Amino acid sequence: MLYSIMLFLHIIGTVMMFIAVGLTITAMIAMLYSKKTETLRVWAALAVKVDGLLPFSVIIIFLPALYLVITTWGWHAAWINLSLAALIVMTFMGPAINLRRLKNILKAADAETASTPSAPLVKTVQDRLLWISVITMTALAVAIVFLMTVKLEMLGSLVTFGVAIVAGYMISALILKRPSLNN
Repeated sequence: MLYSIMLFLHIIGTVMMFIAVGLTITAMIAMLYSKKTETLRVWAALAVKVDGLLPFSVIIIFLPALYLVITTWGWHAAWINLSLAALIVMTFMGPAINLRRLKNILKAADAETASTPSAPLVKTVQDRLLWISVITMTALAVAIVFLMTVKLEMLGSLVTFGVAIVAGYMISALILKRPSLNN
């Protein structure tokens, strides 16, 4: 029974993480296409708040996962070890890259006096590292869910993460390649 409860909490944490990531990406796309500075400001504030909640979802994912690994799976499975490593890296990337840059966008939007976003503000929203980070972290989260389902050995797990990283980079490049409504 405790296993089932921990698995449920683990899945709830994952659902929370995907909701937060989905809202963050939605806000980022809305900022990219905002015609009004006030609209951009509102979306930036939402992105900052939601992205700041991601560490909470990681805790809800991580603690039950430790229980599941210790009591059932053990540390010998490559998919577990690599998924845990990816989750830890993502936990640090979020505040170090994403949240910091999203706060910079919000700060720039708050300082903006024009009713339409200025070129420097649009450039801040188009921060390539932010987009690569957010989209790649999302692809890595999908890869982790894939590995939890398929349970691949080391080579398959490494290929899965490699595909996620390449996909994250390519998708972010495609998003930024499309002209925004401000240009």
